[in-house]
Amino acid sequence: MSKVRIALDDLTVNNLGLFNLITAPEEYPQSYIQECKESGELAQYIYFNEVPVGVIVARPIQPTKSKSPVGLVIELLSVLKSYRHNFDLENEAIAYIEKIGKETKHLNFGYILIDKEANDWLYEFIPSRGYIEEDLNDELYKGLNLTKGKENVVLFKKDLVNKLKAPPMPPQSMQFPQIST
Repeated sequence: MSKVRIALDDLTVNNLGLFNLITAPEEYPQSYIQECKESGELAQYIYFNEVPVGVIVARPIQPTKSKSPVGLVIELLSVLKSYRHNFDLENEAIAYIEKIGKETKHLNFGYILIDKEANDWLYEFIPSRGYIEEDLNDELYKGLNLTKGKENVVLFKKDLVNKLKAPPMPPQSMQFPQIST
């Protein structure tokens, strides 16, 4: 029995035609696909046994009042429907982008933009990777044009450096007195 192989690889001149096949029914203009190709390691096809079945595209996110980027935003993650959730492809692709963020100076946060209507599968999946939904109206994100005019877009954020933990619960033995009125 042969071993299942998952790999990521750059977008090249020879494989740009696959982009819209993988992201269907969403279709992207050639100018966007060319931008993705030029972003190198931040735009990757996801291969399953040497067959391209997905694509992930990220870019640095830089707040308006900052001189350097604070993280990477995944603006596109698409996996063919029959491969979603079956072979851990989403996890592999996201882990790859997170690794770049961790290894690059000052890129302490991972972000992902999700169109809730078009990618409900991703909206349900991403919190399991430790991402927390953010308010796009927050001052930090104003002026970044993250939604690019789309409605129903949600932003998730993950601290790649510090593991965010829930505040500790008080011990069971610590009971607070009831106030009677």
